[in-house]
Amino acid sequence: MLGKIPLRVIGRNKAQFMGIILLVFLASLSYALFSILVTNVDANYGEFVSDYQQESFHFVVSKPIDTNALEKEWGITLEERFFKDVNLNDKTLRLFSLTEKVNKPLASPGRLPTPGEVAIDPNFAKANKMNVGDSLQMGGRTFRISGFLYLPDIIYITRNEQDLLPDPVHFGIGVMNLEDLKELGVSSNVHYYMAQRQPSDMAKFKEELNSKYRFLSFQEKPDNFRIIVTEKKIEGARPMAYVLSGFILIVSSMILFIVMRRLIQSMHVEIGTLYALGYSFTDIANVYMRFPLFVWLFGAVTGGVAGYLLAAPFTEFYVSFLSIPIVVRAFPLKELALAILMPLVFVAAAGYFAVNELLRKPPVQIIRGEQEKGFAHRLNWLFLEKLSFRHRVMLKYGLFHISREIILVLGVAFATLLLLYSVTAQNSLTSVLNETYTNVFRYNQMYLLNTILTDNTYPGAERFSTLGFNVQGTKTKVAIYGIEKKSSMVVLHGLKGSVLDVDGLVIAKSLADKLGLKKDDELKLIGQLDGKLYSLKVADIADLYVGNSGYMSLETFNKTFGLPSGSFMGLFSQESLDIPTNMILTSMDKDYLIKVFEESASTIDQIIRIMVLVSFLLSFTVIYVLSSLTVSENRKPIGVFKILGYSDSELGYILLGFNNLSFIVGFLLGIPLYNTLINFMMNSLLKDVDFSLKMTSSFFGGLVSFLLLLAAFLLSKYLSRKRILSISPSLILKEQAE
Repeated sequence: MLGKIPLRVIGRNKAQFMGIILLVFLASLSYALFSILVTNVDANYGEFVSDYQQESFHFVVSKPIDTNALEKEWGITLEERFFKDVNLNDKTLRLFSLTEKVNKPLASPGRLPTPGEVAIDPNFAKANKMNVGDSLQMGGRTFRISGFLYLPDIIYITRNEQDLLPDPVHFGIGVMNLEDLKELGVSSNVHYYMAQRQPSDMAKFKEELNSKYRFLSFQEKPDNFRIIVTEKKIEGARPMAYVLSGFILIVSSMILFIVMRRLIQSMHVEIGTLYALGYSFTDIANVYMRFPLFVWLFGAVTGGVAGYLLAAPFTEFYVSFLSIPIVVRAFPLKELALAILMPLVFVAAAGYFAVNELLRKPPVQIIRGEQEKGFAHRLNWLFLEKLSFRHRVMLKYGLFHISREIILVLGVAFATLLLLYSVTAQNSLTSVLNETYTNVFRYNQMYLLNTILTDNTYPGAERFSTLGFNVQGTKTKVAIYGIEKKSSMVVLHGLKGSVLDVDGLVIAKSLADKLGLKKDDELKLIGQLDGKLYSLKVADIADLYVGNSGYMSLETFNKTFGLPSGSFMGLFSQESLDIPTNMILTSMDKDYLIKVFEESASTIDQIIRIMVLVSFLLSFTVIYVLSSLTVSENRKPIGVFKILGYSDSELGYILLGFNNLSFIVGFLLGIPLYNTLINFMMNSLLKDVDFSLKMTSSFFGGLVSFLLLLAAFLLSKYLSRKRILSISPSLILKEQAE
């Protein structure tokens, strides 16, 4: 008989318990999904880069080197890689030679190519409806696709490192035998070497090689955008699982405690009767501890199982986006167990404290029920007496149950944080394209050359140079550009909107924020190519939020870094330039970058929709559960108020009006919480990455977030007021008489 009580009571109070079950479900689902996904991705990534010898660094020089001598001298493994970009109508396939020691390719499914064959990356193949066994026409020859390719140093496949997003429709990578690649025409002007293991003295190693061969570029693994993006994505996903699921669990447990506490107090007569009939504290406690057990079974178990089932397709999607092969199939028993069992600890603790608080009292006191003092005694504040009756009672209802209002505030604040993140992320990427690449970077084509020139023979093109640096004492990377003093291709604006001169060093606002730099501060940099220390004074800060970058005039650049006067390394242009391909180290087409973003917008929108849905459900559930609880425990006062002539809308204001204040406070609290979190992410998590975005909340982002949360709030209030409407005064009087 006692065992039927929990399900019967849950059935009578469906709104509160279904809301709590939904929150626990979301907590378990999010933890299981993210933790299982990250565990599998991390395991596959670690296995792949270890077994296939991911590079420690690579460099490009203008003439071949003696790899055997360097390997013996420095205890490293060196291997040269050849490459060639092949045009396939409007698509580009970057082909690499097969390597045997460093960055070894993996083909799955299929196999590595033999003469007359090519292996291509699966994302490019899928986007262009290519399969293993199909034929490709390249350079007047027909090549058979032998398999789908994965390379350990090109996990995030972009045409250039400046590209924000991959474009598998128009760009992919492949490998083939060196003999076939040479027939397609490999450039002999530059030589690309990959290295495994670090030299004992990297600075001396770089100095020696640079003096003999002159580096065109040198990049260590932590500087490799195509590697570090992957590792940062993996690194950032697990904390997201902890924060999201942990917060939802805490909120749901607090709500469960409040619901059970009020539920047990409302059943004081039944509990006292059970005591009088001879049931022990343990017997009754066991019955009421089934409430959190059912919440856990319906919420956590189903959420954990759903997260496990969804993790497999999410993992496939995640690794395909990052081009990580599935080399191991990990069954994350630990993560799944935590996703299911962790909520049990929280809800069981909440249930125990709620049960123990009342059942430890003497049976006589339980039967009498809690003798609550009236509002006038508990909240006898003079300023309240000056207000109207409706306002006075509304405020006292809210202040009397202040713990509920705090939970509502926290729930809305967290939902605001999630919404601001999703809305601002999309707006930031759009801003990069619509503002930065229109108002600041006004060129359409950028060419970085593999040699230093002193004579610009391309009319309309504008000279520039660039070098990479490390900030002294940190892992932060900085790119310094030398541009024309009155550049029309790169127009920098100050924080107040005025156009800046580049007489001295002008740094991007994103870099200034990461390093805490202000105007006239000293920036100490170590050259990535020559290892020298440079101390540069910050002349100004540009309103620019893309990359860790600095700008100075080309004349000052050459003088500062010991380059020939009038020399330059690259060209900006509005039109495509007829530069021999053997002179180009890398190039960027701004129109292509914009097109990639537009074509990838659907994927970004899907992610944003998921975050919006989670935020909506979280805020709606928290508000509705607490509101419906207030209505349920005030059924008798509602009946009395109705008899006295109060309308349903007036009763809604009296009982739930304080929620309006809590909602506003929660939203306003969510904005600084978001800004604090995003500043931490940009200044700490992305400090070692040459990338940044302006992610602080804007008026538009705040307005959109507020409207979405307001919709959830109004819907919850509408449903709660419908419950007020359903309460009959005659039925309440009948219950009171009985």
